[in-house]
Amino acid sequence: MNKTTISVRRASLALLACLGAAAPAQAQTVVLRGHLSPALAGAHWVSRAPVAQPLTLALSLPLRNEAQLADQIHRLYDPKDPQYGHFLTTQQFIDRYAPTEESYAAVIRYARSQGFAITETYPNRTLVTVQAPDGVVERSLGLQMHSFRAANGSLFRVANADPSVPAAIAAQISGIVGLDESAHWAPQSYLVPQAMAQALQPYQVGTGPGGALSPSDITKAYGLNNLTLANSATKLDGHGQVLGLFQLDGYDPSDIASFTSGYKLPGVPLQNVLVGGASGQPGVNAAEVTLDIELMTALAPGASKIMVYEAPNTAAGVIAAYSRIASDNIAKQVSTSWGITEPSCSIPIRTAENTAFRQMAAQGQTIFAASGDAGAFDNGKNLTVQDPASQPYITSVGGTQLFLNADGTYKKESTWSHGSIGSGAGGGGVSAVWSKPDWQAGVGVSAAARNVPDVALNSDPYTGYSVFYKGGWCIFGGTSCAAPLWAGFTALVNQQRAASGAGPVGFINPAIYKIGKNSRYTQDFYDIHDGSTNLFYPAFAGYDNATGWGSFKGAGLIADLAASSTTVATPVISLIGTPRPQVARTVALVAWGTNIASDSVLSYGPSPNSLSRSVANSSQVTAHQVTVNGLMRGVTYFYTVTSRAAGASVTSPVLSFVTAK
Repeated sequence: MNKTTISVRRASLALLACLGAAAPAQAQTVVLRGHLSPALAGAHWVSRAPVAQPLTLALSLPLRNEAQLADQIHRLYDPKDPQYGHFLTTQQFIDRYAPTEESYAAVIRYARSQGFAITETYPNRTLVTVQAPDGVVERSLGLQMHSFRAANGSLFRVANADPSVPAAIAAQISGIVGLDESAHWAPQSYLVPQAMAQALQPYQVGTGPGGALSPSDITKAYGLNNLTLANSATKLDGHGQVLGLFQLDGYDPSDIASFTSGYKLPGVPLQNVLVGGASGQPGVNAAEVTLDIELMTALAPGASKIMVYEAPNTAAGVIAAYSRIASDNIAKQVSTSWGITEPSCSIPIRTAENTAFRQMAAQGQTIFAASGDAGAFDNGKNLTVQDPASQPYITSVGGTQLFLNADGTYKKESTWSHGSIGSGAGGGGVSAVWSKPDWQAGVGVSAAARNVPDVALNSDPYTGYSVFYKGGWCIFGGTSCAAPLWAGFTALVNQQRAASGAGPVGFINPAIYKIGKNSRYTQDFYDIHDGSTNLFYPAFAGYDNATGWGSFKGAGLIADLAASSTTVATPVISLIGTPRPQVARTVALVAWGTNIASDSVLSYGPSPNSLSRSVANSSQVTAHQVTVNGLMRGVTYFYTVTSRAAGASVTSPVLSFVTAK
């Protein structure tokens, strides 16, 4: 879906030319295009980077069968398709779409041969994290590392050329993340100082300290208080659900404990998952992590746990965390409140992110992203949007200002905007990178590009949320607050779905856009249509680029999302005839048929109890054919074949063949 590429301005290229040619690349190499930093425009060269300075990189591998994956994701979210709602397990995704074991091993061997240390590998085989001194990086990739000073005065290290890799390995590497250290992800939150909170007292409408919104204020305002499972007295509180948070800092557990005890909420178990060398210690942006956990807890206090994925605030760290969330496939509702303006997000970064997001969609994981706090001008100057909120498999969450009646019930919402660039406003606009997804057809200011946000929720710090941070009560706003609240809301949806025997709702955009276009819209969403803007795009009836479809009407949207993927009858799949092997000395071709289109896996080994190797074919066909290479001569091999379709599978008895001598 990549529509455009970012090019470096001629001035930047001229500047690089003054630095001298890149280090000579190895013979028979291929240049991996698209790695030149977008930050070079307007930056000033400082010096060559020290050759002994360590650099962490993430080698990203391309998925297999990408056209089939796009088709399968579409079918998983099409209510008329037999595959609807039959999400893939992690292993199924790996078997069908992940890079092969051979490709992954080849990339690892290549990295080691060049002097890189392997610091982390991933079960989905889409990423290898490595580290080496700059001198090794320069020699192996045919480039130079330099220090530049950005227009804002910050220093960053960056490669002066696209990397070159041996031709034999080039097809196995889709990008190298980490050669550009200008990228920095910012939390999308606003802390209201105590002094300002008192001055804003007329605007603070909640019952929490300083007039901030407490958990009960949130649930009452958005119609979530006292909800129970359908036809049951069981409270709808996220019971049995696992939530996930993408984070680039740590937190103090005592703050979380004070929040839950202060509001008499059960403490949701927290599981920290440290990725990419993260320390887990709270740093300068610990407030973001804290508010995300506390606001998730506010809506889903009965959840099984919240998994807090913590990574360093680097390009390699970001990719590592998203890849780990997808590989684990435990949290079915995920939130990220960290973003980078789309023009500053390089091609390798957004491509690697998209790989993880596609895997999550295929596995039935929902991920929400804060749309940004700078309105329609995410970079502070031009009409821009934010990554990852603009990604096509993300649900982008914009910002509103909430007004309540005297009894605490919902009165109205307006677009969050304080009237000028830099003063705070909900992010929204048009992607310059991603084309328009099919589920977004017919809405948005652009007919060709991805429009954001998809939905919204209260984000104005003037009507902010009660958060316990650094030993005291604070008031926070920002779309950082809206994204975890939507994830907490989705835990309620999935609790209801689980109770009725359905799987998770997964990527919700196809469902919510369908709701937005039919008569259920006014029952499920608070539509913001008062003409208010996010500094450029106005809010009007239906979808708009200021607030998307609006904020959730709790009970209505839960009911429709819980019913939107009704349990589809699992089809019956059967083998037709006995698998037929054609065997040569070191190769065997096994063919068989099935009654319906399905994929196939052949498992084989030297004994009936040791079928430890496998060959997969993700094509959905009825006539199956799998080729096994690299066999030994004159050996008896035992095997089974398995075919799977839409949640059903069938496996043959253990069979055998003998290779020729």
